[in-house]
Amino acid sequence: MMDKEIFEDIMNHAADQFNWWFTPIDDSWELWNEICAKPHDYPEDVVEAILSMDAQERLLWRTELAEKGYEMTPMQVDQYIYIIQLASEGGVL
Repeated sequence: MMDKEIFEDIMNHAADQFNWWFTPIDDSWELWNEICAKPHDYPEDVVEAILSMDAQERLLWRTELAEKGYEMTPMQVDQYIYIIQLASEGGVL
C-alpha cells in the first residue's frame, strides 16, 4: 500500500503535468484507499471502459453521473480516471 506522502507527490506531479489548478488530496486519498480496500468493486471490464473513454465519452459519462446525483467537474473526472489508471498500472486492480 502506498503511503499518503508518496500519493500526494504523485498527484501533485500529475497536477503539474495536466494543468489541474486544484487537486483535492483528501478526497483523492479517500478514493485511493477505497480502491485498495475493495478492488472487487472495480471490475476489469469497467476499468478498461473508463480508461479508454475519449473526451466525448467522458462528457456523456459525467452527465450520466450528474443525473444520478454525482456532480463532478471535468477536472474531477480527469482526476478520478487518473487515480483509477494509477491503481490499474500499480497492480491494485
